[in-house]
Amino acid sequence: MSSAKLSPVYACLRKTAPLLTSRRPQQIENKYLDSKFLHTIHLYSMQASLTPAQQRVLDFVESRIANGENAPTYREICRKLRYRSPKAAADHVAALERKGFVIRERGKARSIRLTSKSSGVSLLGRISAGYPSDSPSEFEARLPIDPTAFGIRDRSKAFALRVRGDSMTGRQILDGDIVLVEQERSPRNGEIVAAIIDNESTLKTLVRRDGETWLRAENPLYPDLVPAMGLTIQGVARAVIRILSL
Repeated sequence: MSSAKLSPVYACLRKTAPLLTSRRPQQIENKYLDSKFLHTIHLYSMQASLTPAQQRVLDFVESRIANGENAPTYREICRKLRYRSPKAAADHVAALERKGFVIRERGKARSIRLTSKSSGVSLLGRISAGYPSDSPSEFEARLPIDPTAFGIRDRSKAFALRVRGDSMTGRQILDGDIVLVEQERSPRNGEIVAAIIDNESTLKTLVRRDGETWLRAENPLYPDLVPAMGLTIQGVARAVIRILSL
């Protein structure tokens, strides 16, 4: 993404679980200000200054500490992220320190400490909520929200995607919304998933019936998507962030 900053905005967060799949766009236009908006937060400007490799290291460090474990050593980072040399891990950690995301305590084996700047969820570009797209994911920004508040226990499995398209309006997901996603390989029938179908990404409702699996749009203008070559689930949508005009 060419944009490096997320401007100050207000966002409404709601859990996706109670939404009804039978609602149509014309029925839900006046529902956006009702009680289904569970939380309102303020998103501050954030500089998207991390490379994908640095982001993976930071996510691993955050997940270890969030799970009550000690900060990882360079060798543990190497094993987790499959680096050949501890120097590669040390270089990424040094870059994170320069950018203010971690602090290293000299003379200690487990020297990495998080700063307040490191918290949040990675916004990894766009996902199609229309016809599938081959748009690649890339780090766009970091959202200052706590994924555990939405039932995601492992922070390292949380990421966010910006929605492009109107195929999910029946479940109140609109073009420009941001979905909070949890990496999950075994989603339940009826859950909203970020998926790769026939090598293209999309956001749809997962349907499993009579031994068949396909993706369903929540807008009558779009057809069901039946995989011809393959279907891989990247994650399950846990919440929606809506950017409101100031």
